Amino acid sequence: MTTVNSLHQQQRKDAMRALLNIVIVEGVVLMAVVGVFLYTGEVFHLLGGVVGTSLIFGPMFLRWYNEHGKAWKRNEDEGRHD
Repeated sequence: MTTVNSLHQQQRKDAMRALLNIVIVEGVVLMAVVGVFLYTGEVFHLLGGVVGTSLIFGPMFLRWYNEHGKAWKRNEDEGRHD
């Protein structure tokens, strides 16, 4: 049971690390978009950048969820105290 629990914990840790990497890169891209908006003052650059970021990182998040989402689901045996 301990080995299964530690394996589950490792999977959760890997899933969190992967999600954090996606969030960090998305944040950097959004900061660049805001920087371009502040430099040019064009609202279209801001809207286009936000939409483009969503089109890029939306599928990345869905792929993360398909690969790592199971690690976040609760184990049936996890809550038992027999």
